[in-house]
Amino acid sequence: MNAALQKNGFKIVVIIVLLAMIGTFSYMLMKGNDTKMGVIKKAPDFKLTNLDGKQVGLSDLAGKTKLVYFFYSTCPDVCLPTTYTLSKVQDTLVNKGVFGDKTAIVSITFDPTRDTPEQLKDFSGHYHADPKGWYFLRGDEATAFDIANKFGVMVVKDQQGNFTHNNVILLVDKKGDLRTYYNGNDADLDVEKIAQDMIALSKE
Repeated sequence: MNAALQKNGFKIVVIIVLLAMIGTFSYMLMKGNDTKMGVIKKAPDFKLTNLDGKQVGLSDLAGKTKLVYFFYSTCPDVCLPTTYTLSKVQDTLVNKGVFGDKTAIVSITFDPTRDTPEQLKDFSGHYHADPKGWYFLRGDEATAFDIANKFGVMVVKDQQGNFTHNNVILLVDKKGDLRTYYNGNDADLDVEKIAQDMIALSKE
């Protein structure tokens, strides 16, 4: 009986979080459709570890327009195609000659147990991630959750160790201000527009 109650209680918590995510996500999309890309809020700074074991924070990327994405590499659905989209953004920025010095991509895992440095190196290799401008970062789980929540990305972990999260790509300008969100689930997400948005902000 207690196990059943615990299981049902967990389901209720997940439903509540999902409903909160829907409300937050709707707000994000409305802000993301703002063509003026006004400042939403100051993006939270952090210090996490990159694939070379070095500490990297948002302040270390000052002067660059950044995409920030929260994911985990063993994700069964949305994270892989969204990471592929990010690889296409990278390619576009490389072709325009602005990747690494004026623009960057930051992918933060909230599953450090499975996303070891070796696992992330292998994962990033599948997307030909250029380490000069694409940072795969990890820290402890609680820290990753906290950073995600401060960005407005809600994450819940189920009893099987999988994660439910709102699948958004965040755009942070060179001053560290959060400017807009892109829906990672959008099959028609315009890679060229994202690149142009990043370039435009890099010139502000």
